[in-house]
Formats: sequence, structure tokens, C-alpha cells
Amino acid sequence: MMRRCEEIAALLYQYIDRELSEEEYQQVEAHLDECPPCKHVFKLEENMLTLVGERCRRVCAPEGLINRVRQLSGE
Repeated sequence: MMRRCEEIAALLYQYIDRELSEEEYQQVEAHLDECPPCKHVFKLEENMLTLVGERCRRVCAPEGLINRVRQLSGE
């Protein structure tokens, strides 16, 4: 039985992270293939997570902070 849109929305992050059972994953895939509004929401969420991940990797702590943490940790 196909899951309703609200149920699919509740599984999107687990779907993106591949944390669903194979059966659940296939149910979400099938729903996204058949439901353009849910697929749109999924793409927005996926793009946002990708953007946040890219931006967060580019941010570096100031050198002074890095040195202080190293001193405090005994490195």
C-alpha cells in the first residue's frame, strides 16, 4: 500500500541518509516517482542539505582558536 504524502515527508531525511529498510526505501522511491509535489519537496531538502554541507566545510576556525584548543588539549 502506498504511503500518504505526510508519511513520506516524515521519512525524507532517513531516505536521504539511506537509513530506511529496503522495503521502506522502495516505497518512498515509488511515491516520489508518482507524486510531483513530494518529489519537489524532496529536491528542495536535498539541495538545502548539500548547500549547508558545502558551506560548512569551507568555514575554518581562526588560527588563534585552533592553537588555543591544541594547547588546552595537550597537543
